[in-house]
Amino acid sequence: MSSILHNRQREILKTIVELYIKTGKPISSEDVLKNSNIKASSATIRNDMQKLQRLGYIYQQHSSGGRIPRDPALKIYFEMIKSTYNLTDTHIDIPKKYKFYDLNLMFQNLSEMLSNVLDGLVILEYPDSKYVFITRVVVSPLTETHSVITILTNLGLTISRTVEIYGLPPSKELEKFLNNGLVGKSFSSLFYILTASKSEVEDLRITNFLEIIENITHEFKRTRYLVNGLEKIISKTKTDLDAIETLASIIENDTIKEEFFKSLDFDNDISLFFGNDFNSKTLKNLAFLCTTYRLNSNPLGKILFITQKYCDYEKIYLLLKEYISRLSEIISKNF
Repeated sequence: MSSILHNRQREILKTIVELYIKTGKPISSEDVLKNSNIKASSATIRNDMQKLQRLGYIYQQHSSGGRIPRDPALKIYFEMIKSTYNLTDTHIDIPKKYKFYDLNLMFQNLSEMLSNVLDGLVILEYPDSKYVFITRVVVSPLTETHSVITILTNLGLTISRTVEIYGLPPSKELEKFLNNGLVGKSFSSLFYILTASKSEVEDLRITNFLEIIENITHEFKRTRYLVNGLEKIISKTKTDLDAIETLASIIENDTIKEEFFKSLDFDNDISLFFGNDFNSKTLKNLAFLCTTYRLNSNPLGKILFITQKYCDYEKIYLLLKEYISRLSEIISKNF
């Protein structure tokens, strides 16, 4: 639909969006003239704005009032921002010297930082289990009857569990057994093996081993999302209780989150959606920006940023793009 707009109309649309985001007030043709470099008469601007309104990009609350941008206008504006910046360039000065550290901590710090800096809600999807491989298993004696089993992965994600060792071999023997059986396997293949083996194994000792492995890996299977910043949305939309309730239901229910994330494609850049794109009237005033972090060329997971529809898209785009690009670079470099 944007291809039918000529350059002046696109510039008018851009000006309307920027001014409305800045002021929160309907924008008139005079506002457009005063705040742009468009070389045209007021009458020409008004005619173009009438066309933009007919096409559904802007609307007028009152016949004599200014215009307010609709979702399609915001999407065109967002595409303008994206096209302004070369995808391979760095536009934010962030130190590039990285230190190897726990990826769990990196995810937590990143999601908190993005939520605070961009003042919105961040939902980070943990890595796809088919790209997470077990590299080592360590069994550490804790007491006479308990040991701590730690699973290390290629991404630096670790899982530790305390287990009762009654009826199992000594720690070193158990460690050797687990390493022989688990190292090199992805978590997705391990989940499949555990599911398929339950009904086939009759040996009690093997059953105990499988139960231990299942208990250790359960946390990775269960914890699929990291959420930060719901309170920031609540503070901005406290009069919109329906939107808050819908968001809360998404955050609290992993099944709903999973279905929601399945509807989003893995994108090399950043995609913009609104509540109406998900057929949700209660979320119509919120913007959803989705991007992907990667291990080299493999998509590991998605990051969803949620904020008010009328927001600083340029700042959000630049920060999301830069930090997620750096996250992918760190993961690809260190693991």
